[in-house]
Amino acid sequence: MKKRNNIRLRKDGRYEARYEKGRTSDNKIIYGYCYGQTYQEAEEKRNQMIAQIKPLKELNLLILGAGSHGQEVYEIAKLHRIFGKIDFLDDDESKNPLGPCKDFEKYLSEYKVAIAAVGDESLRIKWMYQLVEAGFVIPTLVHPAAIISDSAQINCGTVICAMATIGTNAKIGKGCIISSGATIKRNVILEDWQYVDYGEVVNH
Repeated sequence: MKKRNNIRLRKDGRYEARYEKGRTSDNKIIYGYCYGQTYQEAEEKRNQMIAQIKPLKELNLLILGAGSHGQEVYEIAKLHRIFGKIDFLDDDESKNPLGPCKDFEKYLSEYKVAIAAVGDESLRIKWMYQLVEAGFVIPTLVHPAAIISDSAQINCGTVICAMATIGTNAKIGKGCIISSGATIKRNVILEDWQYVDYGEVVNH
C-alpha cells in the first residue's frame, strides 16, 4: 500500500504513522513512529505525539550538574533541537553555570524543563524529586543513535546515550543512565535510578 499522509500499512498488518520529532545538529530530520491496528488509530497516536512535542519548542532546559555526564546530557538534548535554551546549574563556579544547584527554583519561570545529570545516585534521586516537587517537567532524553524497540517502556528522567540498545518489551525505570554501547535485552525490567556502564549487557 502506498504511503498517504506519511502513514503506511506494514507487512505485519499494522499502520505506521511517521512524524518529525526533532532535528540533528546538521538540521537533518529525526523521525518518530506511531503504530495502530487501523489508519485512524495510527493517525490519532501521531497527532497526540505532535501535540506533546510542539510545546517543548517553547521551553528551555535546565541541567543540574555540568560534569562529564551533564555535558553528555547537554549534547543529547541539543541534538533533538526542541529546546529554546539549555543551561547548567552547578556548584563549581569554574564551569560557568547560571548558579548553584540549590537555586533551581529561581529559574522555574524561565526553564520549565529540568533534569538532574549527576552520576551519584543519591544526588540524582534527591535533585530529581525536588525538581518534581518544584513543578519542573522531567524529560526522557534518548540519543538519536540509540536503538529502541517500539515495545520498550522508558520512564522520565532516564538518559539513553549513543549506540545503546533497548530490547523488546524492556522496561526502564525513572532516572536511569544507559551509557553508550550498553544493551538492555528483551523483557528486562530495570529498576529506578540504575546506572548501566559503557558496553554493559543486562539480560535479566
